[in-house]
Amino acid sequence: MGDLITAFQGATGYTVTLVQCGATGTLASQITGGNSLNVDLFLAANSATPASLASGYGVGSPFVYAVGTLALWSNTTGVNVSSGYNSSTYSKVAVANTTTAPYGTAASQLLTGRYGLTAPLSSNSLVNIYSNIDTTFQAVQNGTETVGFVALSQICYNKVYPTSGSALAYPPTDTSVSPVIYNYDPINQSGLRIARSARTSAEDTALNAFVAYLTDHTLSPQSQMITTLLNYCYGVP
Repeated sequence: MGDLITAFQGATGYTVTLVQCGATGTLASQITGGNSLNVDLFLAANSATPASLASGYGVGSPFVYAVGTLALWSNTTGVNVSSGYNSSTYSKVAVANTTTAPYGTAASQLLTGRYGLTAPLSSNSLVNIYSNIDTTFQAVQNGTETVGFVALSQICYNKVYPTSGSALAYPPTDTSVSPVIYNYDPINQSGLRIARSARTSAEDTALNAFVAYLTDHTLSPQSQMITTLLNYCYGVP
């Protein structure tokens, strides 16, 4: 998002301020709780949450700006996770909050469905749950956790992953095996313009321009949005 904001501001002269990061459910609660941060745009890591806010808090319809992928990652020397998760190999695995964080929800679907871990993961001794995908990433990055499920985009740069350590990307549906294995629901990351009575017409113009920028998935010539998505291993909607 930092790359996109910088590029957008340079191309248009508009200013975009990132006011809060966190789990999708936590961000939504801030909006439904009064929107004290005066948010104009909500960017989520799923499609369900923006859809649930659209009728009461949104302007227009939600839009998909990126498609995420879940990855198993270790930043610990000597640990190789390229064969995938194995509960008998890893005494603990870190995941984001399975209720408020979409990547945590995906990890829960994967671990309980494909690997047979007992739900709920919040009481499973094999799992450590963190507040959001960023804190999960940090725990694996600094070695607090040997392995964890993170967003592939967090460990990808210049279309290459992992930027350090060892990783295995898990697509929503694994077609590399037979029979095909369902891992988790697709992570269609969506956004929603938030209704705010104090927004000026100039701010509304800037907001619409930024949304148009985020949804410009033109392949030829390649838009800045496409370039950034591919750079960080996101899927294109």
